[in-house]
Amino acid sequence: MEKQMLKEERQKIILDKLKENDIIQVSQMTDLLDVTDMTIRRDLKELEDRNLLVRIHGGASKIEKARPREFSNEEKLLQNKDLKIEIAKKINEIMAPDQNIFLGAGSTIEYVSEFIGEKKLNIFTNSLYLFRKLVFLDNVNIKLIGGEFRRVTGAFVGPLSLDLVAKMRFNQAFIGVNGINKGKAYTYSPEEGILQKMILDNSFDRYLVADSSKLGYEDLYHFYNIEDARFITDSKISPDQSSEIEKYTEIIR
Repeated sequence: MEKQMLKEERQKIILDKLKENDIIQVSQMTDLLDVTDMTIRRDLKELEDRNLLVRIHGGASKIEKARPREFSNEEKLLQNKDLKIEIAKKINEIMAPDQNIFLGAGSTIEYVSEFIGEKKLNIFTNSLYLFRKLVFLDNVNIKLIGGEFRRVTGAFVGPLSLDLVAKMRFNQAFIGVNGINKGKAYTYSPEEGILQKMILDNSFDRYLVADSSKLGYEDLYHFYNIEDARFITDSKISPDQSSEIEKYTEIIR
């Protein structure tokens, strides 16, 4: 009975911390509660089974905030396709000929390939899937940044990618995000997030890209503050969402 009470108290602390922080890490809770990571993971599973949180890689998130897992590129291409196409058309309008442009990995940016037309562009990308679509366009000079391949998103990441990008400067960079909340941009993979931040930091014009369904959500890794870039989204963004984003940066829609 005492053991059960201890567990209940422990899980109450976990939920209280989640209310305060939206996302918690297993390591954070093991230090706070002085228990093993196995105990915390067991608690998180029980709380998830009771629909009180969603487990994510390395921790847990609030139900209303979480992306429960990392979706594959194929799955993402089918989600909110009309909104992504709307955004892709805007990106195409903004891309400037004869400039060094970085297009990040992600399903929204992948649709850009369908609207380039005859515009002559110099594009860099770490997305194998986008590269495959652009490599056959005679008017596009496409360069692929290599490294360690993440099959789930089609992105190259890791030390080789970072070493190359660190030496480069781009006129424009367009980076997709998995979620935006309280002025912060999120992705699932820390490896991708670290590279995305470097790309943006090394670019003159910086654009974060997400359809409006991703606003108010967080993912595992906070990689950028949206005040340091402009934000491209779709026309379905609500007045409340617009007001929140405009506290930090300009919206292009």
